[in-house]
Order: sequence, then C-alpha cells, then structure tokens
Amino acid sequence: MRRETYDCIRRGYTPEVLREIKGLRYFDDADIQFYRKETLQGLSLLKKKKIVNLIEMRRLAIGLIAIEVTIKQRIGGQI
Repeated sequence: MRRETYDCIRRGYTPEVLREIKGLRYFDDADIQFYRKETLQGLSLLKKKKIVNLIEMRRLAIGLIAIEVTIKQRIGGQI
C-alpha cells in the first residue's frame, strides 16, 4: 500500500489528502483505527465487483492515504 500512497500523491491528489487529514484532526486513535478498517473493507468489496465506481474508489483511496499519514504523524509525535 505504501507505493500506491506515493503514486497517488504524485498524481496531484495532495489537496484532497490534506483536506481529509484536517478532517481527521479531531478523531481519537480508536475512531481512526475503526475508520481505517471500514475503508479497507470498502476497498476490498469494490475490488471484488465486476463494474467499479471509480469516483468511489478514488474517494476511498484518498481517505486511506489520509488515515495512513495521520497515523504516522501521531506515532511520530508530529501532531
């Protein structure tokens, strides 16, 4: 997932990722972990479908990237 994260940021999704990160600022760690689990589950369900809504897939991927960055910042103490 790490390579996909960097690829997504290089494609120019940075403003949307930053917006999601700002939205996650007020969530506590348990809420973020729950949101991460639900996002991963949503992505896996979309991958199983034959016809995929790309807008929804993109939104979930951006959300997952924001979650990963937020978790790394909190672990590193860069809140």
